Amino acid sequence: MKYAMFQFYVILCLLTVFSHPVSASDNRPVTVDVEGLSTIEGGKKAAARESALKNAFRRAIEQVVGVMIDSRTVVKDSELLQDKIFSKSSGFIKTYKINSETFEGDECRVSVKATVSAVRLEKGLHDLGLLSKKMGKPRIAVIITEQNIGNDAPVSSLSDGSVNAGIAESVINSVFEKKGYNLVDRDTLVALAKREGTLSSTGVMTSTDAAVQVAAGGGAEVVIVGQAVAKSGATVLSGTNMRTSDAMVSLRAVNADTGQLIASHSTNSRSANVNPTAGGSEAIKKATMELAEKLHQKIVARWTSNVTGTRTARLVVRGIEFAGIAKFREMLREQIGHVEETVERGFKDGVLTLDAEINGNAMELADELTSAGVENYKFKILSFTGNTLNVELLKQ
Repeated sequence: MKYAMFQFYVILCLLTVFSHPVSASDNRPVTVDVEGLSTIEGGKKAAARESALKNAFRRAIEQVVGVMIDSRTVVKDSELLQDKIFSKSSGFIKTYKINSETFEGDECRVSVKATVSAVRLEKGLHDLGLLSKKMGKPRIAVIITEQNIGNDAPVSSLSDGSVNAGIAESVINSVFEKKGYNLVDRDTLVALAKREGTLSSTGVMTSTDAAVQVAAGGGAEVVIVGQAVAKSGATVLSGTNMRTSDAMVSLRAVNADTGQLIASHSTNSRSANVNPTAGGSEAIKKATMELAEKLHQKIVARWTSNVTGTRTARLVVRGIEFAGIAKFREMLREQIGHVEETVERGFKDGVLTLDAEINGNAMELADELTSAGVENYKFKILSFTGNTLNVELLKQ
């Protein structure tokens, strides 16, 4: 039995490689043409048709799985795939269309165009530990307010008079750059902060929301915000003129697109130096180094989870009639690749509000909507901010 299954999956992998290409390079649904077969037993054609349809679904999932994971994994874990994936093939089918069906003798044959939900399938493979996929790290912006010993007030590197980044900011930039992150240029952030008027008279960000707004404007996907404060300690090391300096650093990583908190950490550190300011700098650096690694781990964990997941986008549609809502939602699910599911949140005065589970971002959804339509309507994109997209239905 195992040998027969081994042969089957080897043939499957070869067919997948040499047949027409099936792309599963992102989370968008994958459409494949497949054929399902079944035997007609006792003259029950309806049951045979249902069985052939399930067989077609299975073949569709087999094709896409053959692209998502390598052939050695397919062969090695064939029984696991059978139990957890292939036996539940219909659950991974987003939509399908029967192109033809025939009954010849005791055989039923159906030809199907099936759209596979890459999100659901990747999650299933990921949960089994079979999916190996790399995801690029997010672009980072760093905005930290710092007050070292000898400074009368907190200072932000985004202030007009600041030339260099603060100690904590420099540490974060250095650590994250070495780990392969792309960093938003500080000059870009300074220019945006000035234009948006989000700095106080002392050059400090007026709020976390303001920092996120500036970071998002600079193209950041994640913004690290926080503060670092150093103070002179009361302890003098015995027999020396060295005095301790204490630092407290508190940092948060925030999704610049949604404002959602990714991670929040704070720590204290102590250093000793004959120069209190130098001691404060050392203490800030030590504390920030500790936090940088923690933030990196949380950011990677959150970003990696996005590989196999969806996000919720708020979709506000103007110019729609109540009678057209059901058809509109059906169109979103079946024709818009980025949309997995929708939930109605309200309808008033021709304005429909939906929460859509999407496998991309609001901009990508906007791009796809502009090329779609509902009968004699087309979409006009009014605005998108974060994960909220405002559109208007226009008659053509």
